[in-house]
Amino acid sequence: MSYFHRNECRVCKKGDLTRILSLGEHPPVDNFIEAGKEQEEMRYPLDVYFCNTCSLVQLLDIVEENELFHGEYAYFSSSSKPLVDHFSKYADDLKKRHTLKSDDLLVDIGSNDGVLLQFFTDTCRVLGIEPSANVADIAREKGIETLDGFFTEKMAKDIVEKHGQAKIITANNVFAHIDDLDEIVRGVKVLLSDDGVFVTESHYLLDLIEHMEFDTVYHEHLCYYSVKPLCYLFERFDMEVSAVERVATHGGSIRVFARKKMGKPIESSVAELLSLEEQAGIHSLSRFVDFQKDAEALRDKLVSVVRGFRKEGKKVTAYGAPAKGNTLLNFCGFTGDDIAYVTDTTPYKIGRLTPGSHIPVVSPDILKTETPDHILLLAWNYRDFILDKETELRKRGAQFIIPIPKVEIV
Repeated sequence: MSYFHRNECRVCKKGDLTRILSLGEHPPVDNFIEAGKEQEEMRYPLDVYFCNTCSLVQLLDIVEENELFHGEYAYFSSSSKPLVDHFSKYADDLKKRHTLKSDDLLVDIGSNDGVLLQFFTDTCRVLGIEPSANVADIAREKGIETLDGFFTEKMAKDIVEKHGQAKIITANNVFAHIDDLDEIVRGVKVLLSDDGVFVTESHYLLDLIEHMEFDTVYHEHLCYYSVKPLCYLFERFDMEVSAVERVATHGGSIRVFARKKMGKPIESSVAELLSLEEQAGIHSLSRFVDFQKDAEALRDKLVSVVRGFRKEGKKVTAYGAPAKGNTLLNFCGFTGDDIAYVTDTTPYKIGRLTPGSHIPVVSPDILKTETPDHILLLAWNYRDFILDKETELRKRGAQFIIPIPKVEIV
């Protein structure tokens, strides 16, 4: 069996956990498959739990890393223009916050294809760490030194020996992917200079709950962070959360700045967001009582809309094949009978089938000559960008189905 079930919270190590959402059994969302190999596909429980001790929301059924992050990993950050724009601004923000000298080192854990580091190569020394070899190769082609593998305390010691300590360490949309958080924080403490900062960016639990973004739940995303459990985590390692920022990417994220305790003042943003979380109730189990029911109601509405159009003889396709889209497709039980095809720009995905739902993935070029009646927007977090980009397609009569935070036709 290539997965196991945890019995304790990965932040506070306590066992008082309550399941708040069950989405059924799903295959890994980035494992697109070749036609004819559908029977080989593995599925795993996709359940979400709340820790009654430290308030961390998390998965406890852990799929082995090598099955999730492999030589044909399908996610390339630079294939999304809005994401590239986000990281460009992110880099500018970091440069304004922290004065970097040319000999300073910036390390990005889970650096993907170098999407963030490319904006620092003319500012300081950079080093990427990326477990998927095919993605790391793309970064190296850009001239960004990248280590293959998962970040560990041993790797941190090796980096310090060869490159020295880092002024900034980043982990963007990756800190939530890590099962053994203690190992990562130990490594960060080794690698980080005393005046350095560790910056993480993850999907924000408050946005997930308030905007019904349950499709962002998948096996790679092990944690759904709020500020409180992160303060708990870093406190255990004599570190502290020094500042937090909310950012719009991925439907609502949180950028967290952590450092070694040096007696410096903590920014007011930390107390402000902790207070907001408390008011919103996300530190209490009672806030999640209706989460399952609300997710199922949205699912039933979306299934009714899509299958209603199919009964009318309308052609329904989907736009974008992001990880979240595959959670949504599988939770709804959609197949190629419901959705004719999915368009996506990622070369690896084109010509394959979506995991679980087995819908063909094709190039967006098909939309230059074909006009579906309805298009399910799986990449709903880029709604405005895509609707503007596809103005001509909409003028030809295509209507977009927006699934999150509520089902609507545009």
